[in-house]
Amino acid sequence: MKTKCYLSTDSVPYNIQDINKTNPMKTQAAEIKIDSSPELNNSLFANLKYDLPAAIAVFLIAIPLSLGIALASGAPLFSGLIAGIISGLVVAPLSGSSLGISGATAGIAVIVWAAIDKLGFSGFLLALVLAGIFQIIMGLSKAGVIAYYFPSSVINGMLTGMGFILFLKQIPHAMGYDRDYEGDTSFYQSDSYSSFSELAHMVDFSSPAAVMIALASLAILILWEQPFMKKQRFSQLFKGALAAIVAAVLINEGLQNFYPELALGGNHLVMIPVLNNTRDLLDQMHAPDFSQLGNPAVYLTALTLAVVASLKTLLSVEAVDKMDPYKRVTPTNRELIAQGIGNVCSGLVGGLPLAQVIVRSSIGVQSGAKTKATAFIVGLLLLLAVTFIPTLLNKIPLASLASVLLVVGYKLIRPKVFADMYKAGMYHFIPFCVTILGMIFTDLLSGLVIGLIAALFSILLENYKSPFYFNESHIGNKTILKLSEHISFLNKANIQQTLEQLPDHSEVVIDATRSKYIDYDVFEIIENFKIEAQRKHIKLTIENLRGFGVLDPVENARALTYDTQQSLTPAKVLALLKEGNERFVNNLESNRNLLEQINDTRQGQFPIAIILSCMDSRTSVELIFDQGLGDVFSARVAGNVINDDILGSMEYACKLAGSKLIVVLGHSHCGAVKGACAHVELDHLSGLLHKIKPAVDAVQAEEAVEVTANHDGLVQKVADKNVQLTVEQIKSKSPVLNAMLKNGEIGIVGGMYNIETGKVQFYSDV
Repeated sequence: MKTKCYLSTDSVPYNIQDINKTNPMKTQAAEIKIDSSPELNNSLFANLKYDLPAAIAVFLIAIPLSLGIALASGAPLFSGLIAGIISGLVVAPLSGSSLGISGATAGIAVIVWAAIDKLGFSGFLLALVLAGIFQIIMGLSKAGVIAYYFPSSVINGMLTGMGFILFLKQIPHAMGYDRDYEGDTSFYQSDSYSSFSELAHMVDFSSPAAVMIALASLAILILWEQPFMKKQRFSQLFKGALAAIVAAVLINEGLQNFYPELALGGNHLVMIPVLNNTRDLLDQMHAPDFSQLGNPAVYLTALTLAVVASLKTLLSVEAVDKMDPYKRVTPTNRELIAQGIGNVCSGLVGGLPLAQVIVRSSIGVQSGAKTKATAFIVGLLLLLAVTFIPTLLNKIPLASLASVLLVVGYKLIRPKVFADMYKAGMYHFIPFCVTILGMIFTDLLSGLVIGLIAALFSILLENYKSPFYFNESHIGNKTILKLSEHISFLNKANIQQTLEQLPDHSEVVIDATRSKYIDYDVFEIIENFKIEAQRKHIKLTIENLRGFGVLDPVENARALTYDTQQSLTPAKVLALLKEGNERFVNNLESNRNLLEQINDTRQGQFPIAIILSCMDSRTSVELIFDQGLGDVFSARVAGNVINDDILGSMEYACKLAGSKLIVVLGHSHCGAVKGACAHVELDHLSGLLHKIKPAVDAVQAEEAVEVTANHDGLVQKVADKNVQLTVEQIKSKSPVLNAMLKNGEIGIVGGMYNIETGKVQFYSDV
């Protein structure tokens, strides 16, 4: 049975192996073993055996992260927990994200600190309520589409960068140095050290007990990752993170009983506010100060919070969807609405701003979460924990939690992603690396902004250096530019430079047939080039340049009708063939829908000409004259000679089918003509070549020299003479066609196709 995944909640099945083969860069973060079940039930508790253990792992990490971010924001510690509870109980059921987990985020801590300092905590809560309303409006106005414009290089860089940040930030906690708050993502920390200088500074404050607990936790986590452990049933229900934390608590409790001087305590442990009664709970909750509704600063803060939280959420949505083994796609507008409702609720009861966050979502995915029930259970566990067992949770060492986050960071840093992004090209690899370095040396949001700027610059550079047309071809001194469907201002510099570099006395063809949108600036460049082309004596051909902006599609060339055929004269038909050949030479073609032409000709055909040409594979007359289905009769034989069958076909075409023109079309470097000049004898071929012998004899008589196959000039003269003699033979051997010619009903002309230039030269007009 093949593994299937679902691209959305519409349950459209896709084979995930096929998806990964198509685009290996679409997977990121943890190596996740996918359940081989052909279907995934997305209801809230259908996958409880997977979601509950994953939720416990996320819950244990969410506690110190929530408390640390609240501390960094200058808010009451309990406000971080309130945000986590509302994220699970309110946002998760409303969200369309299957694996996204929301909560307080360190990326907004600086904004929150400034807002509290300026407005007070109650004024900040009012701004948060308004920010939630702004987010709801953004979702209803379909602003979530912004998420689809985040480059994949930046999203992959964000995931990898977060892995590096986790690794750097958790090493001090694993060593027992907990001066910096848990959840910090900034390079420059509140303790006046940076992510790198902290690694040297922590040595003087390391704790043997913390190191021992961290190593023991890492050993358990690594053990749980081994294939033989994954096969054990208990390991699926009792995740490695939970086992590591339980072991850490037992080790520290043992130290407190036997070696109290070594045991961890104080700020080395989780510190949840202990609630003794309902009054304590109510004291931890705060209400917004609605009296500040007239304060403009409140609205500016609300708008800032709404924009930053929304961008953070949308970026996380893209990243988490990449980690989803089932490749489900989160509806971004619905996510904005859900986050907005969550922020309104958080502001009303004294919580911090919330957004979808990568760290908690990554832990959930790596722990085997299947649905959004994981996020809901995390919120429920937070509520139950702070209410009933805060004392028990306060026994968890931060060193153990650091070990869990170290493993999460390690899984987010995948060498394969570096290789995939490098294979994608420098325009993707450089923004990817810039995003990682920006996040490491600044903070999460600043790094993302730096990455997006680098990606934008790469897009501009790629558009400047890459072709803005489907194809640029050169035939002699002729340059042919085929514009693509969408020509934006990003292509302006490239087009301008290309046109400026065209040499004097050259030929240029600009084909806008396929263009559906042309920016005004580009249109203006082409219009100005018309004047420049005259000054530089450039022969300029512009095809289907229909203005600027959104363009109407070029009308399809339809198959000929009886009325159209009858309205044409032989001279007009010849003119149409010449126009078609001119398009062919310029690498242009009429806009045709061949299926439409099949439908048009199902009841009958009304060709305007019959063309006798050589069987040479390079002389397809429909291509040479840019004709479609039902436009011309094509008779092909080596050397474009005639016989009774060919003459009968011509008589049918003109007398019965209504064609107005007979064309005898020879071509340069004709093999049949060379064979006749070399007097080749080969079974049935000999009889065909004998039909060209009169042309050979005529050229020999005119030039007074022997014609051989090695003399290209004489061979071409034989080809010309062969066409002219064939035209005369048609007139003399077919009384029907000759009579029609004299009555002006048809025309008979000869022409020569140059296989080197694509040009047809007719010997006479009609």
